[in-house]
Amino acid sequence: MKNLMKASLVAALLTATSFADTESFGGIGVTIYQTSEGVKVAEVIPGTPASETKLQQGDVITAVDGVSLKGQPIDFSKEKLRGQVNKPLEITYISQGESYSEVIRRAQITVTDLESQNVKEWYGNKTEFNAQELETFASAKESNKQLVAVLQHGNTIEAGEMVNANNLNGVYVDRVDEFAPKARPNTAKLGHGNLKGLSRKAIALNAKSNGTATITIISAEGEVMATVTEQVSKGYNSVKWQGENVPAGRYMVTIELNGSISGKNAVLK
Repeated sequence: MKNLMKASLVAALLTATSFADTESFGGIGVTIYQTSEGVKVAEVIPGTPASETKLQQGDVITAVDGVSLKGQPIDFSKEKLRGQVNKPLEITYISQGESYSEVIRRAQITVTDLESQNVKEWYGNKTEFNAQELETFASAKESNKQLVAVLQHGNTIEAGEMVNANNLNGVYVDRVDEFAPKARPNTAKLGHGNLKGLSRKAIALNAKSNGTATITIISAEGEVMATVTEQVSKGYNSVKWQGENVPAGRYMVTIELNGSISGKNAVLK
């Protein structure tokens, strides 16, 4: 039962590398299951990139980087969501009937078994534990990583809840480097600027209001290739930039305007 539960949990958390009792991968921090419309979010793990967005339990992720997940097997969806740490991706999802888009950077996530006998012995062979007790044990197990949640059967153990020591997993993220690129949450429905085109000389965008737009072009590896700040007017705008020396490829373009950030993938030829 333990191995079955663990396999299910790790699959949902988008594992990329496996070990005996630990899985480590680049992911956004959700547990998922496949539906006909895409993948439904079963849990958003606290302290992960997904928790910094408006994504919530019950939402359905329908596309990743413009690739539809509708009608696809779970392994296909996992392949699209997992990947290189700090590499940005764009997810499209449906929440309460509305469609949204979020730009998220993957984090290094580690899922570790918490052996039931070790948990019991830690507390003198107790049989039931609350969230704080389990978090104390899990934090001591991986002192070089930051604990973000303790799960049982893939669900977060809430404060005040008492559970036994079976089928527990600690979820950790690498401690944040203050100099590393930061995730930039985006809700497309609320964004004031939408990308319309990208060439080596100009960035075309549609602005919902007047203001100062900050446009950032990010490579697939998460490197910022250029940042342009320009006054824009409501409606169509063409912002000049110098992209002659930027390699051809797929880029994430984010537009920050009047307190909102929107993001979209674009191909530079």
